[in-house]
Amino acid sequence: MAALVIRFSSLGDVVLASAITPGLQSVVFATHARYAALVARFQGVHEVVGLAPGEGLRSFAARLPPTEWTVDLHANLRSRLLTRRLRGPVSRVDKLPVTRRLRVALKTPPRIPTVLSRYADAAGVRVAQRPWIPIPRVERPDALVLVPGASHPTKAWPLFRYQAVADRWDGPLFALGSLAEDPLLRKLWKATAGRVVPVAEQGFERTLHVLERAAVVVGGDTGLVHLAAACGVPVVGLFGPTHSADGFWDHPGQAVEVELACRPCSLHGGESCPIGDHACLRQLSVGEVWSAVREVLADVQRSAVS
Repeated sequence: MAALVIRFSSLGDVVLASAITPGLQSVVFATHARYAALVARFQGVHEVVGLAPGEGLRSFAARLPPTEWTVDLHANLRSRLLTRRLRGPVSRVDKLPVTRRLRVALKTPPRIPTVLSRYADAAGVRVAQRPWIPIPRVERPDALVLVPGASHPTKAWPLFRYQAVADRWDGPLFALGSLAEDPLLRKLWKATAGRVVPVAEQGFERTLHVLERAAVVVGGDTGLVHLAAACGVPVVGLFGPTHSADGFWDHPGQAVEVELACRPCSLHGGESCPIGDHACLRQLSVGEVWSAVREVLADVQRSAVS
């Protein structure tokens, strides 16, 4: 039974949808045009319809092929208005807006169900086994891949600390980011005397080539880190204003964070620290992150032997 899956943005949320498309088997995926080529790699997806910048919902709905039902993984005003123009039943993800906002406001301890589990519930399938986005991984991955950028400034670990991690790695080094983050990546390239190769692009072709040889990826709570995990790459996630227990982190690897009474301070990060000290990431040391890298690599070696 053909299903329409809707998830327009952002990158991390779109990537996480790759965990449920294999279970649906025959999927038409509606997303922003900039993600269309990546979504075409998702298992179970046989057609991608990209929403062009400035395109109206009437025009977009007219371009969607007939499907028997819709899985709305975005559940915002735009996606709700779109589903009103479509035929067939609609299953919509529960975004838990009240629970999540109370968690930020009151710092309540209960663990929030993961995005993956909520996506799976909406689609009526199980989360697929990784890798969700198959890429031809090399036999002996040897590169450390850094993701120093962040869509929200409060999620960014200081660049000089990424440099310090790079200095400890004896092997190839890459830094991934968007075109807008190219100046940041080039700062890291310069700070490491050219050892870190910057890869900034609007699409994902070169990024996926880098991930083919990545032994481990280190970065914040960002879309490119989710992409690496979806491709089966071990990841070390650095958490600051957001928390690993609040639904978005469900990957092989390690989450590194400092437990503070002020965390989480926002749903997705912000422009500045609400209390002005940014201790959540300022107190996250190079030593802790490097230890996590070594532990993740050791886990990979143990799994290869067993």
